[in-house]
Amino acid sequence: MDRRWSALILTGGTSNRFGSDKSEAILQGKTLIDYLISSIPAGVPVVIVGPARDEFATTIRVVQDDSPGGGPVAGIAAGLPLIETEYVSVLATDMPYSAALVPLLMKDLSDEVDGAIVVDEEGFQQPFSGIYRTLVLKRVLEEIAPVSGQSMRKLLNQLHVKEVRLSADERHLLVDIDTPEDLIKASVDSLARIPTRNESGNR
Repeated sequence: MDRRWSALILTGGTSNRFGSDKSEAILQGKTLIDYLISSIPAGVPVVIVGPARDEFATTIRVVQDDSPGGGPVAGIAAGLPLIETEYVSVLATDMPYSAALVPLLMKDLSDEVDGAIVVDEEGFQQPFSGIYRTLVLKRVLEEIAPVSGQSMRKLLNQLHVKEVRLSADERHLLVDIDTPEDLIKASVDSLARIPTRNESGNR
């Protein structure tokens, strides 16, 4: 087990397009937040930016966003002070399979880059399928402050990241659930029936 990274999960709150809190939507019998947590390897520290829930394991740390509605950069800034590992993977509950990409991304880390990030078939970077050097991310957040309302693009532009393209067999891990229709499709799609990396129930 590589313990150099932590997972920073953004729950996002209520979505206008989804109509409710996406993290509470059900996929394969689990809420999206529980699905994502269960796919993170045991022993990896987890920090969640969002409301605390009684069902969270005591090992999971939860922090509230000081700028509700301030966007994902503000959420990252809220959770990052709790990260104590060399690297952090920023994950979002509407991309429930993204944690499975972290081991792949870690193979592309080196002293020459600030992290590694997936790019989709159109060549767009996927910030919530990435892993970043924690100290560099903290420095950049200080440089672009105030963070409320800042775009992920502005944050990423300050980082030197290695871009990673997925194979055809891996692209389903980028499933992004923005609408109820997306959830239905993910639920019935055979590609959605992937095993979690922690099926034994260590979390």
